[in-house]
Amino acid sequence: MAAKAEQMMATVLAHEIKNPTAIAMAYASLIRQFSDDAEIIEYCNHIHEALLNINELVQELLLNKVEPMQDNFTPLNITEMLTEMLDEYQTAMPGISLSILTDTAFTVHTNPQHIRLVFSNLLKNAVEAAGDNGYITVYVEKGACSKKYLQVKICNSCEVSKVSEPKPHGTGMGLSICYWLLEQLGGELKIEMDAGSECIAIVSMPDEVFAR
Repeated sequence: MAAKAEQMMATVLAHEIKNPTAIAMAYASLIRQFSDDAEIIEYCNHIHEALLNINELVQELLLNKVEPMQDNFTPLNITEMLTEMLDEYQTAMPGISLSILTDTAFTVHTNPQHIRLVFSNLLKNAVEAAGDNGYITVYVEKGACSKKYLQVKICNSCEVSKVSEPKPHGTGMGLSICYWLLEQLGGELKIEMDAGSECIAIVSMPDEVFAR
């Protein structure tokens, strides 16, 4: 009985989430269709892609229809993905200094959707902690302990007040989802604080790593 009630609740929640995202996707498509502004069209593409990711995630996490993650593994240029994500944040928040440091472009064999969700959450947290005039630096490198691991470090300045105060619209589930997804992918996440002035999120990802 309890399992049936939980499944019913998950179905209702999925419905309530997917309905408004479908409406937002329809409006984004309409704007894209009738706009001649290349920048607006690009923004609509980002909106459409983000909403698709939300729908797929809801399908997996709430309706328990996730396939074995290894079955969804494909090569992903992690350096390119992070660069694109930082560019999007830089456009939206020009006051923050955003940079990515790496010796080469790395491609990992992983689940692209889930890795994108992990870094989307971590970068969002970093932006909120850094404030309007802070900095975020992303390092991409082979793991220090094992060359079979790729390590991504997200270092950001921290306004102490932003670290200590609760987020007005947050659920506190963002990092929990990151920890869970990385565990399912065979990776791990560590969060370190440097005397309240800098926060470092360290993501380690295993399996095949290719340098280009």
